Amino acid sequence: MNGPEPTPPDKVALTRVAPDMPYGKAVGSLHRSLEVLELFAVEQRALTVGEVAQQLGYPQSSTSVLLHNLSELGYLQHDRHARTFLPTLRVSFLGMWLHQRVLAQGNLLDFMEMLASRSGHVAMLAMQNGIHAQYIHIVSARTSRVGLKPGLLRPICRSAVGKVLLSTMADDEILRIVRNVNATDVSFPQPVDGKALLKEVAECRRTGFAFSVDAVTPGSSVIAARVPVDVGGQPLAVGIGVHTWQRQELQDTVMALLREALGTYFPPGSGETGRPRIQPPQAGYAVVKTS
Repeated sequence: MNGPEPTPPDKVALTRVAPDMPYGKAVGSLHRSLEVLELFAVEQRALTVGEVAQQLGYPQSSTSVLLHNLSELGYLQHDRHARTFLPTLRVSFLGMWLHQRVLAQGNLLDFMEMLASRSGHVAMLAMQNGIHAQYIHIVSARTSRVGLKPGLLRPICRSAVGKVLLSTMADDEILRIVRNVNATDVSFPQPVDGKALLKEVAECRRTGFAFSVDAVTPGSSVIAARVPVDVGGQPLAVGIGVHTWQRQELQDTVMALLREALGTYFPPGSGETGRPRIQPPQAGYAVVKTS
């Protein structure tokens, strides 16, 4: 499914989550700490203070303080000789209980890797966050990420993954979201057409697929479907992003790949029934600095 690729646009800052809407400006060190951990998930290598500061657009002095604080808490390992930082196993254990619960319903990580590898493009896993669809995991078969990262927000009424998430809701709820979007989102010149959106959502319910063409990022199109796994009661959607100039040629192939992958990794009956219960902790806990 690979083909000639046009020159990619300039790489945008990783903190850019929606057109003209950078985040992390006024939410303090907590949000910055989470952004740092998400950056490591994207880069998957040790990083210097300068690299973190450049990627996230932070002042180098405050970045240095933040990374050293995370190191003191045991979340980052500091290599003093190489002057680099790397997440410790403590970070992986934070979400291990949830990961085990999801794995009982199908291996999402292998599923995403397979989609990216077989398609030769980027696979994006998303869930709802207010009036947005938010990417929670991204796997790219290409070296250039062009600003894609976990945490990126997409308008739920315009993006393909967003329309898939909307397809799980009643029409009245969808129209309520549309009214909210049209009243608060000034990122797009035209308001969302509620009637047209309901037609797209109805088609998604019928076929299992939703599409976006240049709807959010010029030159990019996404083909999306529902993942039959709910995390904490929230539905998931998966999308495969392609260049718009390739969409018509690749659409049927991508849809067939999604059907195959969903049937392989999430066969009928692999939902929440039979899921092992996660036992609650029997004792209290304390967060302390490591020695």
